[in-house]
Parts: sequence; structure tokens; C-alpha cells
Amino acid sequence: MNTLPPRNRNRQAGRRFSLPARSLVALAVATISAGGFAQTAEKTVTELQDEIRRANDAAKRANDEVLRLKQELEQYRGAAAPTPATSGTPSAAPTTTAEAEAPAEPQELGSVVVRSRRALERLHDVPISISVISGNDLQREGATDFEAITKRLGNIQFNQNNTRGSSLSIRGVGRRGFTETQDPSVGLIVDGVSYGLTQLGNFDFYDVQSVEVARGPQGTLLGKGASAGAVTITSRQPSFTPSANYEITYGERETVVLQGGIGGPIIDGLLAWRGAFIVNKQRGFYVNDYNEKSNDTMYNRDRVSARSSFLLTPSENFSAKLSFDIQPRATQLQNGLTEYVEQPYRFANNSLTDPNGTTAKSKLVGFTNAQGEFTNGRAWFQGRSFSGNRPYSYYDDYRYGPSSRGKVFFNQVQGQVTKNNGAVLELNWYNGPYTLTSLSSFRDYSFDARNDEGTPFDISKNGGGGVFYKQWSQEFRLAAKPGPKLDWQAGLFHLRTRDSVESKSGWGADAGAWFATNAQYNTLDRNAGDNRGSGLALLKDSLQDTLKWGEQAIKTDSTAIFGQANFRPAEAWTITAGLRVTREDRSTTNNARLMAYGEGAALNPVASRDVPLGGFASTSTGELSAGNSAAQLALADSIAYRYYNAAIDPANPGAAYGTLTSAQKAQVAAAKAIRTAQIGALIHNVRSNYRDTLYTGLLTPSYKFNENVTAYASWQYGEKSGSALNINGLPTQVKPEKTNAYEIGFKSFLLNRNLTLNADVFLMDIKDYQQTVVAVDDFETETNIANGIANPLVYASVQGNVPKVQIKGVEIDAEYNGIPYTSVRFSAAYNDARYKEFPNAGKPSELAYLPEKFIDRSGERLGEAPLWTFTVGAEYRRPLWGKVFHASFTTAYTSKYNTDELISAYSWKPSSSTTDFAVGLGTVNGLYDVTLIAKNVFDDRTHERGWASYTPYPYPRWIGITFSGRI
Repeated sequence: MNTLPPRNRNRQAGRRFSLPARSLVALAVATISAGGFAQTAEKTVTELQDEIRRANDAAKRANDEVLRLKQELEQYRGAAAPTPATSGTPSAAPTTTAEAEAPAEPQELGSVVVRSRRALERLHDVPISISVISGNDLQREGATDFEAITKRLGNIQFNQNNTRGSSLSIRGVGRRGFTETQDPSVGLIVDGVSYGLTQLGNFDFYDVQSVEVARGPQGTLLGKGASAGAVTITSRQPSFTPSANYEITYGERETVVLQGGIGGPIIDGLLAWRGAFIVNKQRGFYVNDYNEKSNDTMYNRDRVSARSSFLLTPSENFSAKLSFDIQPRATQLQNGLTEYVEQPYRFANNSLTDPNGTTAKSKLVGFTNAQGEFTNGRAWFQGRSFSGNRPYSYYDDYRYGPSSRGKVFFNQVQGQVTKNNGAVLELNWYNGPYTLTSLSSFRDYSFDARNDEGTPFDISKNGGGGVFYKQWSQEFRLAAKPGPKLDWQAGLFHLRTRDSVESKSGWGADAGAWFATNAQYNTLDRNAGDNRGSGLALLKDSLQDTLKWGEQAIKTDSTAIFGQANFRPAEAWTITAGLRVTREDRSTTNNARLMAYGEGAALNPVASRDVPLGGFASTSTGELSAGNSAAQLALADSIAYRYYNAAIDPANPGAAYGTLTSAQKAQVAAAKAIRTAQIGALIHNVRSNYRDTLYTGLLTPSYKFNENVTAYASWQYGEKSGSALNINGLPTQVKPEKTNAYEIGFKSFLLNRNLTLNADVFLMDIKDYQQTVVAVDDFETETNIANGIANPLVYASVQGNVPKVQIKGVEIDAEYNGIPYTSVRFSAAYNDARYKEFPNAGKPSELAYLPEKFIDRSGERLGEAPLWTFTVGAEYRRPLWGKVFHASFTTAYTSKYNTDELISAYSWKPSSSTTDFAVGLGTVNGLYDVTLIAKNVFDDRTHERGWASYTPYPYPRWIGITFSGRI
């Protein structure tokens, strides 16, 4: 939460560069010293004249500072006329910055302000659990993305993953897996536009005015509804006051970050503009040992983005703002940052966890079966070297990875290519107490990834997935304040999204030997005898150059009418009420087919489900089945000729195959089984539909005891849309999530208004909570049973419902400014989030031996929700040597939570904290500043144990220096 007066706020930001940390510290000290300590040397006449000039310019500097504050106030001001009816809910709608009379009490710059109803509102008067931080506060320590921003706000969590899979949680709920059919629980609103997917915001935020976090169901005021809360990000707006700022950051790991903004009048009083950009380049910490001399580093940054906004004010009664932004396609490498650990040898019941030899260790080193017999690793993978390195080793290259050496070792390093572009047009008409707003927007986003199985072998090839997403939205709002006792806002909202989610599975020459069961590998290699050459060829060809493609076409049309009003029956009382009605119309259509048959086309099955593949029918032992056509028999003959040199008689189809021995037919059957298992289930145009009407409500009475204390009680109700999806090739629906949220809180100024203290207690009852659940994968499970695999049950992660969830807790936001030159801020939350009813939870890996398909998690904690979180930060600013010295830090603490959707005992991430620190020196009027920034100062890389693997924290300690200022 930001409660610093603007005159005390730092206007600098920070980032990174590839000098050693000690060199950066030395550079910062030298730069700061040049501005201050040098003054202690014997002064020349010129220096004395300069001091006299600076003294004479004191009044001018004061005027410059006043101008700066006015610019900041203008940026906060938003539209010419305040739009009422929002004191119960934060907004997020950006507004134009027309030249107009300021809202009431514009001199209250020391209060925290919220960009509600597109006017200044003191956070003290907003009867809802909400936190806010200014863009200047984010700049001070180089916070530009979700991971950094959420550490500076209360009771919100960023769930780290790649660009597509990351998500936001509020009060411990909202983590979302890789599914675009599910709406985010935490809404994201950027410059007034509601984003249909959180991943649209998983990039750099720059030229930021403020960030707000509102907790509890949202939607009665504007935009798209959200069941857990909303994050609102507002950019700096066009202004008729000229301004320009710049920032250059250098840091470890070859970091270079350039960003800036410029704006002012194009036609004075009529047309203004603002442009901003960011260029963010950085090597990742983790290096790919497959080609360590290349640029293949994990979680690198390669981002360029720019935004332009134009404000037109032809009259006092109308304004228009057009904004567009672009982030061109760029590649970042995130998938594959995995640390592989030694899987436990036995389950709790003393049975073996891998009696069938399916793990990487079993394939590369060997395994012991249930009878105590040891089988060596697969010869296929022994003694092979890559990129001039020593022979690949399970112990040196696979098991020991990033946490010990900062390295990974895999060959598919194409990364993830993303783009994110959009435009928004905002029109405002003002007529006395009424304001009519139209907000039209479009966004175009894509994500295309390539994945690897984690080794340098030619196993996975051209696999991965993509998201190609477009959204259009239109919103109309009418706000009015007919008198002192009543203000209101009502509107219409429509969102259309079209989303094509693609998946690809590709296989290379080593895939057959890797994915073969132990029995299949024995047949084709270990026990092949004289047929080993043919068996090895079948292993290679079974999957080489085969490519499976899948698509999920998701269509959504969401239309809503909403309204909210504030009624003041008495001077101290305000009653806020709101209602939203939304109509959802959704469909999901799935397709999966083979795009390339590869070398093993003749080994195809006859069909997968109802999708024909043209193979010949044979038994599990390789014998031809009855009913094969002449073409199918000829195909079988081609197998006999290719791999066993059997003579083909065109007049007698199937005869050549019939000459094969039982051992040879068994090899063909093994190769076909390998291929069939990996191809999996193919489907054609399976469609599911979902239509529903959803409701959101709000009722909040608040009482203002005096200017320093306000108390409130709130009931918020929200319904999150269900969805349409297809599981095991069958249409399925996910039920809507329904949340009743109750909250009692107060907002206060204490200790002569030096202490701002806001606190609340809350209770959320959620019915049909949407999260990633598991369904039995019928195809994979049946395949495992056919292959004699112990513990054959295979789950498919899908979107689904948990019958009942309850979250209760306490939230505190505070800031203290009673110490000279110092501001201390603190936020903390206690979340007790539990499954009240969850009888059909999936089994985690360590419980795979249990005979039941599901287990009961009722009464247990939600793994994703940490019990405790807090953020503490401080800033110290004071004049020094005619400049301003500043130092700040932010520490974010999170108690343990679980990273696994199945709540594995091996996936609890222990309590952890990260600290960012900044120290610098700049001019009073902000013309220049130099800041040394350190992120994750104590290099906390806490991670879970992992059953077989885990993902390490991708951002170790980093030190950089930032030069910034204004022109």
C-alpha cells in the first residue's frame, strides 16, 4: 500500500547489467560520491559561483517541484468530471486527463488515493479491502512484472510458471492451470480494459501510474466480473503539461533495460499525447549445458514494448482518448527449468515405486523389480556424448541440475514466442451531474512454445503448444450525482473472445527406445537375439518424425448489465448497493489428429476411436486379425519386407507377413504398441456448449465516526462462469462457481495521522469451487493395464469443481510516517483456506499404491493457499549535499504452501522470503538520479522437495544500477 505524499516519493526505478556485483557497487558509490563527497575538497572560484547560483535558484527549484506535483495531480485527476457511485468498489477504468477543475480537496496529496470512479478518492473512504501502490514506488526498486508487483501488495500471490501458465491468487484462491476454458478468479483490468485471460498481462508494466488490488467478488461497477478480486493497473495518461522521463539500467547477467515516456500538447488545449516504451534484455541465470556457449539460458528476458495515447478535448463537454500498444514477437526460454531428484524407492506400504522400469533412472541406470531382479539400463542410451561433452550420465547430467550448478541439459531449446498487441478508445460526454462513457477495445495475443522431456536425446521433437487469442469488448457507463445523498453508476458490457489452443507432440529417433515398456524393450533389444538389428530399426522407426496435433477452439460471448449506487441517509452513513446480471454463451470444440506419420506409418493402428489411421489389424502377439482388406495385408507385407527381408507375392497379400517367426511378429506387435500408446486418443469435432445467466451482488453499509475512523460491513456475492470442455472425447460442463463473501473492517488515521491503519476480517464460502482436478484417463489407463504396468491408473488434469471451500482470515494494511524522513509500510494476512467438501480428490504420486481411484480431502487445507503472508518495507529520504539521498527495502514473506494440484507431501514449499533493496542520490527536482538496486538480496531460492522433480526459483540474487531523470 502506498501512502507516501508525492513530495516524498522517489521517481526512479531500477533493473540490471552484466558487470560483477562488486563492480556495480563501486560504480554506484563513485557516481554518488561525485555528486556529494567531492564537495568537501577545496573549492575553486567557479565552484563558489555555482553555489551562489544554486542558492539563487532555490525559489526556481521550489517552483519546479510544485509543477511536478501539479503534473502528478493531473495524472491522478482523470476525467474532467467525477463519476460517482463507486465508493464501495475500486475501479480500474482509466480516464482521460482533460483540463478541468480538480475534485474536492485536491490539496490532500498526503492521502492514499484510489483511481475509483475516475476521480480522486481517498483510500480511507473506500469501504472494501483494497491496497494500492504508486508507479513511483514500483520504479524505485525496479518492479515491472507480476512477480515483483504482487510482493508489494497485501494478500495477493503470483503463481510462477511460464507466460501461459502463470496466474494470480487473492486470499489464497485463484491458481489456474493450463486451461483457457476457465475464467481467472482474479480479474485483471489494464487502463480500463478487462482482460479475458491473466496471461495477457504476464509481461512488463511500464510508465505505470498506480496498481490497485481489490479483494472479494467484483463486477457491479464496471468491466468483467471476478469471483476472488481484481487487479487494476493504470498507466500515466496524456497531459497538456509537457513532460519527459528516461531510465537506463545495467546489471548482472548482461542486463540492459531502457524505458522512457514523453508527452505534452500537440495542439494546446485541444490535442495532447503521451508515448512510452521499454526494452528489457537479460540473460537468465540457468544455462543449458547442451550448448553452454550459446544464448540458451532459462528465464531470459527479451522484451520490447511501446504504447501511445492521444487525448482530444474539443469542448468542455466531450473528451476522447485513443491508446494503442504493441509488443512484437520475441523468444524467451522458460519451459524446461526442472531439477530432477531421486524418486523414493518404496511406497509407505513397502511396495516398489517403479517395479516396471518406467523412470529415467531405470532407463539410464537400471532398476530392481518386485522379485528382486536387477535389470541394467537400456544400451540404446549408454556412452553417448553431446556437443563435445563427456558421455551423458544420469548422475552428473540428469539428476543433478539447476540448484547445484545453475545448469540444465536438453536439446529442444526453441523457447516460447509471444506477442501482445491492443488498442482502446474511450469517449466521455459530460452534462451537468451526468457522465456517459464508452470504452471500446481490441487485443491480439499469441503464445507458441516448444517443449522437451529434459534430456539431450532425440526424444521429444517439435512438441509444445500455442495459444492464439483475440478479444473485443464494448462498455457503456452512465454515472450521475443528482444530489448530496445519492450517486450512482450503471452500464452495459460485452466481451467476445476467440481462442485457438494448439498442442503438438512430436517424436525423434530415440523416442521409441525411451517410451517402450521394459517388456517391449526386451523384445526389441535386450532379448532379441538374431533379430536385434530388426528390433533396433523398429524401435527407431516406431515414432521417428511422427507429429500429433490437437486444437481446442474456444468461443465466448459474455454480455452484462450492472449498476451500483451510494445512498447517504445521514451525514455519517453511506449504504452502497450493486447488482450485475451476466449472460454467458460458450463453446469448446476439440480435434486431435496426426499431422505427420513419420517413418513408422505402416505401424499405425487401424484407427484411434473413430479416426481412421490406415493400419492393419493384428493381435497383441503380432498375428494378423481376421477382416483385413487386401490393402491392409499388403501393408503388413511391407513391414515383413522392410525389417526382415521377406519376399512379397503381390498375388497373395499377407503371405510375406505370414512367413515371419513368432519372435519377429512379437517385435512388430511391440513396435505397434509403442506407437499406439504415444499416439493416444484421436478425436474429430467433439463439441461442448455452456449457456447460463450469472449474478453478482454487493451490499455495504459504512459509518464515519470522524475524519479519522471509518468502519464498514460488507456482503459480496459473485458467480464465476462455468465452462464447456471435452474429457476423454466426451462433452462435459463445469458448473459455475458461487461465492458469498462477508467482511467487517475499519480504516483509520492514528497518532496525529502519522499512522494509517486499515484492517478487516473476512469469510468466503465458495460452492463448486473451480480448480484443476483430475479425471481418469481411460485410454492411458487401459493401455497400462494391457502392458502389465503396476499401479496402472493415469490421471488427466482437467478443469472441474470442488463441492465446498471456505476461506476465513484477517488482513492488515498500515503505514507509519512519524519518523523524520522515513516512511514504513506493512501489510499482513492470515488465510485459513480449507476444503469443506472434496470427496473425489486425485491421489498424489506417493499414494499411487492405494486401490481407490480417488481420496477424500474434506477438511484439509487448500494446498495453494499459504496460511501467512506479510510485506514490510521502508523508505528513507532526506536532503544531502544539495541533493536528495534515498534508501528503501521491501521484504515479502510467504508461509509454506503446496505447488502440486494433487497436494503431494513432497510438494510443500517451505516458508520463504525475498528482500529487495535500493539506495541512491538524485536532484530535488528529479532531473537526474542514480540508484543501486539489489533484488532477492539474501538469494532465497527455497523450493519443494519434489517426488521426481521440481521447478527451482528462477530469479536468484541480482544487482544493478539505474540512471534516471526527466528532461
